Amino acid sequence: MAQPAAPPLPPPRPDLPAPPADGPGAPKAASAGPQTGPATEADTGCLERLDKLGVRFEKLSPVQEKGCKIGNPVSVSALSNTIEIAPASVMECSYAENLARWIANVVVPRASEHLQSAPTKLLIGTAYQCRDQRSGAKLSEHAFGNGVDVMGFEFDRRPPLRVKFQSEGSPEAAFQSAIQKEACSIFTTVLGPGSDDDHGDHLHLDMRMRKGDYRICQ
Repeated sequence: MAQPAAPPLPPPRPDLPAPPADGPGAPKAASAGPQTGPATEADTGCLERLDKLGVRFEKLSPVQEKGCKIGNPVSVSALSNTIEIAPASVMECSYAENLARWIANVVVPRASEHLQSAPTKLLIGTAYQCRDQRSGAKLSEHAFGNGVDVMGFEFDRRPPLRVKFQSEGSPEAAFQSAIQKEACSIFTTVLGPGSDDDHGDHLHLDMRMRKGDYRICQ
């Protein structure tokens, strides 16, 4: 299926306006600084694992913004030496580790299998954002740096691919279906095209903890 030669990074979804870069609406997590208080052994271990995975990141100060918070935040600009994130995104360290493993263990081999290409860039719509779920019942996992919306991918030997309803039977459809299904072994919430009206243009991947390790995979 033909893809646009170089699609621009998607703007924030209309119902989720991006906060201004400066001023009172800017997220507090966006500025790096020293860790406030001693880092725990778990925090340090996670950062060391990111290094081993080849993740390019900047350690940030803990986030506390209204009810939103991230205990061990990092700003990630690449998930390996060959796969960038655009734009650089703030997330919890442990989430960044899971995202890097999904890319390495699922996205890379499935791109080779179905598209005969290697991914070079992950396009992100929303990562950390202090907001409620759409239902308003509770805070979104985005509010804890524990979820991202994947809008698409760029590759080394083919045009970019945007997450959407792909043509049935196409290599793009096989690739997208595979990475969505296999994400369920890593993330506790996986929502994408076909799950509901809100996720037709992206993959929502988060790590919400539920009783009995219950997972939502749609």
